[in-house]
Amino acid sequence: MKRYTILGIMLCITGNIYAQDKTLQANQKHLQELYSKYQKNLKKQHKLSKSAGIPPNPYNEEDFKRTMDPVTGENNFGSLAKLSEEIAQGKYAPTGPMSFINRGGSSTNKIVNEPWIERGPYSVGGRTRAIMYDPNDPTGKRVFAGGVSGGLWVNQDPSVSTNEWTPISTFWANTSISSIAYDPNNPQIIYVGTGESCTADAIGSGIWKSTNGGSTWTQIFTVTPTYSGNVRSGNFYINDIKVRNNGGVSEVYAGVSGNYSDGTFQGLSQAGLYKSTDGGATFTKNTSLLATSTTTNLPSTIGYSIQQIEIGADNSVWVSTRSSRYSTIDSGGRILKSTDGNTFSVVYNVGNSGARVNFTLSRTDANKVYALMQGANSTSEPVRIVRSTDGGTTWQATNDATPVITLPAATDTAIPANDFTRGQSFYDLIIATDPLDDNTVYIGGVDLYKSTNGAANWTQISKWSNNNNMAALQVSQVHADQHEIVFNPFNNYSTNQMMFGNDGGIYFAANKNTIATTSGFAARNTRYNVTQFYTAMLNPIKTPSNEELLAGAQDNGSWWLYGAPQANNFLTSQSATGGDGMYTEYDDQDNYEIASYVYNNHYLLTSSSYYLISSSTNRDNYGHFTNEIALDRINNVFYSYRSGLTIFRTPGLSATATTFTNTTMTVGTAQTNEQISWMKVSPYTTASTTLFVGTNLGRIIKVTNANTTSYASTVLTTPAAGTISDIEFGKNENEIMVTLSNYNLTSVFFSTDGGTTWQNKEGNLPDMPVRTILGNPDDANEVILGTEMGVWGTTNFLSASPTWSSISGNIGNVRVTNLDYRPTTRTVLVSTYGRGAWTTQNTTVTLATGDVKSKNNETRIYPNPSKGISHIRFDSAKYNTVDISIFDASGRLVYSKKNVKSDEEFGQRLTPGNYILKAESKGTIVYSGNYLVLGKVNDDGDDD
Repeated sequence: MKRYTILGIMLCITGNIYAQDKTLQANQKHLQELYSKYQKNLKKQHKLSKSAGIPPNPYNEEDFKRTMDPVTGENNFGSLAKLSEEIAQGKYAPTGPMSFINRGGSSTNKIVNEPWIERGPYSVGGRTRAIMYDPNDPTGKRVFAGGVSGGLWVNQDPSVSTNEWTPISTFWANTSISSIAYDPNNPQIIYVGTGESCTADAIGSGIWKSTNGGSTWTQIFTVTPTYSGNVRSGNFYINDIKVRNNGGVSEVYAGVSGNYSDGTFQGLSQAGLYKSTDGGATFTKNTSLLATSTTTNLPSTIGYSIQQIEIGADNSVWVSTRSSRYSTIDSGGRILKSTDGNTFSVVYNVGNSGARVNFTLSRTDANKVYALMQGANSTSEPVRIVRSTDGGTTWQATNDATPVITLPAATDTAIPANDFTRGQSFYDLIIATDPLDDNTVYIGGVDLYKSTNGAANWTQISKWSNNNNMAALQVSQVHADQHEIVFNPFNNYSTNQMMFGNDGGIYFAANKNTIATTSGFAARNTRYNVTQFYTAMLNPIKTPSNEELLAGAQDNGSWWLYGAPQANNFLTSQSATGGDGMYTEYDDQDNYEIASYVYNNHYLLTSSSYYLISSSTNRDNYGHFTNEIALDRINNVFYSYRSGLTIFRTPGLSATATTFTNTTMTVGTAQTNEQISWMKVSPYTTASTTLFVGTNLGRIIKVTNANTTSYASTVLTTPAAGTISDIEFGKNENEIMVTLSNYNLTSVFFSTDGGTTWQNKEGNLPDMPVRTILGNPDDANEVILGTEMGVWGTTNFLSASPTWSSISGNIGNVRVTNLDYRPTTRTVLVSTYGRGAWTTQNTTVTLATGDVKSKNNETRIYPNPSKGISHIRFDSAKYNTVDISIFDASGRLVYSKKNVKSDEEFGQRLTPGNYILKAESKGTIVYSGNYLVLGKVNDDGDDD
């Protein structure tokens, strides 16, 4: 009887496993089909992009695939706006602290015991398209600026180089800023547009409005995202906002565009010019700006994709257009004008429906306008400049038979004579006329140029480098790719100050009259930390008092952040490599480091030089744009993704190695559309490499002896059909934590048997991409996640349904790209795509209000709290003496004393606050925990 009962149970379990396996196989097959559909759509997108002069965006394309809903193939980014509201309302607020992260107290009161310390980079900056002088500042100094993925910032006076930028939008649902404007009838009302349509690098979330000069914000002008096939509805790209005073009525104009990104038409059906007369409560699309289509299968209400809006000196409204990514929609290449803000007429058409048009109006002559645009085609005329002096009735152009205006000629010999944007007019295109002299015009592509005779001639006023014949050019070096030009309007523009936005952040010109000199421009990126890091890794042998990390940044290369923390807790920054910086790694003894460029361009960095690891035939032909890597730090073997389930293995890394051999290894048979999405070397197998490989179908492959030709692969049980975004380990190789990055999918799994079975650890975690995971090696219940919406944590990971909380603190709701941990100093590192790098300390032992003891109760510190002077009691039979070290919240060593005996006094008066105290004896940690220092001392000698 008992035997049959067991057999029945076994049959039931087998049946459930079989059913689960069949479901998983079906889900994987469906995901493969979605990938096939996606690839077909991408081919269409690339064809459209090529016709519009726009290159593919491989990072976003791959990211969409990794985050798509595995059921529908859609991207649920729109749901993050609601999640942001829930976070702000406290739905996911932590109810207590984590010992895994520093309990130093919150400076912004966003969460309980905010732990994060901003490490930088302090002055690198990042892509900026929106700058506005604050009309509410009577001194004319305060400036707002928006990063493409770093949110909205403010600087009280950027003319002072040491003045820092302060973020004011880190808790919005979206931190992609593209435009900003204020209400001339009430300057306290400010509007910010989100989303970058030029690259589709960051999808926006409508408009954000402030009625108190930028102190608080509310979200307006949103459309609930809906799908129909591969068409997604929503106001994702607000390219421009302007507010017109029409007889005392504030008319808000919003220019909406769409894009064809990630295999989906994003918001193209909502494209057009919108107008509101009730402060943004309602908007109406302008029906005189509807685009024409050669087919009947598209809505007749699709408007022109709007690039720019300006209000003329006579209060007329001007707009320009850009490409619609619907191939049959004739949208781009136009300038339109309206006297009443309702009925618009085309005053110029370049004749290229894919052309992006930027323009500038004279502030003193309502009839004068200049425009810069993509030309008739990308080869014979990639760029065109036009000018009208009669309100757009007639035009002069650089393509006239006998032109009276000209294109700038770049000093850079690598830039074609007919294209100062170097093939990037879809991206870096800006023009502005001096508000006091409309014959003076500034223009930007890769570099900046100035004309003082109405665009008849140009002078180059900046250079992006000293390469290609530019060394002798005596002008300021300014980061490449220009996006914004702003004049300080204070006292009728009498200051002569200008601000510029580009891929390197923000630049300031103190005097426009001396701008074409070596000191004409100065970077103004002090604490403007909008850097987009693809990843960052901690140097394994450094300490918080002498820190180092290596991070790869979009468009700004790889950076070392290192040294003793400065007074503001930032680290010193130094460029390691240029271009796009991707994944990074360290040797276990820091004999060498790894930095990466796109695809398989990986570099071994030593103290004196750097060398390409991948051979010339492998660098650009294989791998992902942001390519997966792994490093066996012990055996000095480097792994990088090739294609399918194939990896490049490169042995022999060292501080003296200069040449390398890439060996191809195939770790399994790739299923249809299967690619590697993550690789991780186990830290527990040291004699050889045990490599864990995750794929975009949710499969995990364990490869033993991966450093040899006799490697063996084992496919582990698949936790779910989706993209493996991270694989990490607990206290041994059998404890595996796995995350998946898809929407609408269980994102967190845990195995205690080496991947044979998996436990669902989703708990109450909201639906969002989860990109990385990190467990506390001293407390298995404490785990943190890096997500699309900042950092989340739990203190009951081992329970059946963990409770997750938002613990982002002042990092904000930004994409977290990696979490790293250095056990020797218990340092946690967070890298973000838009807010740089941050660290905290694992304090392990929780804080009590009285004496604090070690976990085994053998050691205690008394008194604690104190004023900085205490005693330590420990087992003197086990330890003769201990060495005491005290660190502040930034990780600086502030006090140390060696050979302290049990019950001996130690310490010194310290600034009130929370510290970390460590006691060690011959390398053994006797005690590690919080040490609280309070303020003044009462007459009775007790601490307050």
